[in-house]
Amino acid sequence: MSNQVALARLGLEIAKMRKSCTPVPDRTFVMGMIEMAEFAEIIDTRTANRYRDALDAKFVERNDYLKGVSA
Repeated sequence: MSNQVALARLGLEIAKMRKSCTPVPDRTFVMGMIEMAEFAEIIDTRTANRYRDALDAKFVERNDYLKGVSA
């Protein structure tokens, strides 16, 4: 797998968070993908942190939405 494909897949998984029905396990899965990409040196630490930040933002947005719907 090329680095560009791996980065595209990470971006796709983060984007899918906005429609997740189960944001906690989905966040855990994507965070694992980011950790693996960093460990395999596909991405550097700074890039991994940007992906983590993006993932956290999408997670918080989705989680807050689902809490509002269930209230």
